Amino acid sequence: MNRPSARVAMLYQDPHPAHRGFAEAVDADLVDFQRHSLGPLSDSVVGDVYNGLRYPSYDVYLVEGSRPLYAALAHRAVRRSKLVYLCADHGLYSLGRADFEGSSGFKSLVGRFGRPAVREIGSRFVDGVVAVSAFAADFTRPVVGPDTPIEVAHPFIQPDVYDALGGVSPALDANVAVTVGRPWRYKGVDMLVEAWPTVRESFPEAELHVVGGGHPGSYAETPGVEVRGYVENLADAFAPASLYAQPSRMDTFPVSVLEAMRAGLPPLVTETTGTRSEAGALSSDLVVDPSPEALAAGVVAYFERDGAERRELSSRARERGATFDAETRKRAFAEAFDTVLEAL
Repeated sequence: MNRPSARVAMLYQDPHPAHRGFAEAVDADLVDFQRHSLGPLSDSVVGDVYNGLRYPSYDVYLVEGSRPLYAALAHRAVRRSKLVYLCADHGLYSLGRADFEGSSGFKSLVGRFGRPAVREIGSRFVDGVVAVSAFAADFTRPVVGPDTPIEVAHPFIQPDVYDALGGVSPALDANVAVTVGRPWRYKGVDMLVEAWPTVRESFPEAELHVVGGGHPGSYAETPGVEVRGYVENLADAFAPASLYAQPSRMDTFPVSVLEAMRAGLPPLVTETTGTRSEAGALSSDLVVDPSPEALAAGVVAYFERDGAERRELSSRARERGATFDAETRKRAFAEAFDTVLEAL
């Protein structure tokens, strides 16, 4: 399929700003995922399928997020629009794993009895995938099957933030780590806080700054942990630190890691975070298991580095972070999307 001759729409729900940029890069119309009332079935897969049949016909639907995916699958099955999944969340993560059971009744049922059916649906009706990281591509592959084309295209830092962070001079001699994110369990901030007493056994003055609204105030009861809450200017969050930490239990490709690198902060990330590709390119020691023990060991190992090593890592982090500007990444997404369409 050739994109210039195809009508493309992005079906989304609360899109990440970078994904709006992706839609712009491929001249896609934005179609807001909305539920129409079906009584008690409105907030269910049945409701999502019903909604999918109400959307206008396009040649290609680029779908962001798991809930819009259900609707798009129904549209694909009945109206034959091509479906390209933008894998940018962890909705399919557990479906590809042998130990999947899920937290809801529906997910548990799928995990125990319906995984082959899910894979059959994915391989038949998902025509292609653009994943935001190699990690996301890896966990999507078992769901969509071996023959479905998958390309990887990373998101980008918003232009105003990108420009501001380029001027940050982090405090590389300080034993201070910062983490930025929302207070969701999958972000793993609780594990990093749990790790901090172990870090302080080696570095009694070490500080952890938790940035983002909604984190429990009780985190501050752990010595060395400061809950800063929402910070208007990320430069103010990054400047006092020498290390950025992304302790996620699972994360497809958190832009906060890219932002920290743009500001010159080396990132410590978990194996289950898509930006392990970026941290690992700087040093294998910056990628650890998603556990309090491994996080503590990773932070201590970084704080044990001398000033010259820290500056070298900072310079390389800043150089790599500078590659995540909007124009470069939008072009890369368009190329990945075109490659998928050409395979259909």
